[in-house]
Amino acid sequence: MRVAAVWQVLMPVARDIERVRIVTNSERGFEDMTISFADSFSGSLNTILRKFEKMTCVATAELC
Repeated sequence: MRVAAVWQVLMPVARDIERVRIVTNSERGFEDMTISFADSFSGSLNTILRKFEKMTCVATAELC
């Protein structure tokens, strides 16, 4: 279910995604996801970040 929710956020910008990395920490009970965008990405990363922050299954979201 969470994957589908994440995909809904990313679908409009999917062509600009270069890499997705997911790391699961079973001891702590969470997954860490890193999404790398192409240099030519013209969308708003802040808009995407705000959408993730509104999701109940997301503990934290940050731009690096």
